[in-house]
Amino acid sequence: LGYIVWGEFPNWGLDSSYADSVYGILPEWTEEIRRDFNHPAIVGWCPYNETWDTDGRKQFDDALDIVYRATKALDPTRPCIDTSGNYHVATDIFCVHDYEQNPEIFKEHYDKLMTEGTLFDNHAHRQTYKGEATFVSEYGGIQWSQDENGWGYGTGPKTEEEFLTRFKGLTDALLDNSEMFGLCYTQLTDVEQEQNGLYTYQRKPKFDPAFFHGVLSRKAAIED
Repeated sequence: LGYIVWGEFPNWGLDSSYADSVYGILPEWTEEIRRDFNHPAIVGWCPYNETWDTDGRKQFDDALDIVYRATKALDPTRPCIDTSGNYHVATDIFCVHDYEQNPEIFKEHYDKLMTEGTLFDNHAHRQTYKGEATFVSEYGGIQWSQDENGWGYGTGPKTEEEFLTRFKGLTDALLDNSEMFGLCYTQLTDVEQEQNGLYTYQRKPKFDPAFFHGVLSRKAAIED
């Protein structure tokens, strides 16, 4: 199994036009690449996560562009995602985050990739899909918790069967898409504020893990 290294650096400075928004990340990020370059499990790099416009100011696009180009200079052998989800500036893979909870609507979002070569994108006003390889790097986030203060995306299912049906429907929509090369469910375990893991915060399974293995291990359409 391979994985993409997510830097998930804080988004401070990306809404400014100052050089320190690059200086703040570049030395640490390049150090990580040099350190982990030879790790056989790494299949790609992603320095930022969900970069946003802030208080009416647009993100500093040049920061993403410079960090992307520095990454490619240090490692031309692996793909680089400039920022996971948004807003893309220069990227080898166009990934999106989509927490639509209705499997039928979710499927419709990505069917056009196969029929029209277009990609559903909540942030199309700030980024442009140019035909890159596609990857839904966050989806699901289905709430399942005994904690009344627990939080998840959308309206949580009322029964275990409803949870499992929703999980399979969302996942099948991506596995059945011949233009979708990857997916990443949110998320493996509960965290402090989000109770949408397949495991609890204490790493105990909420459901039979064999079910998820069965759903996720089948051949994807893009493999044909």
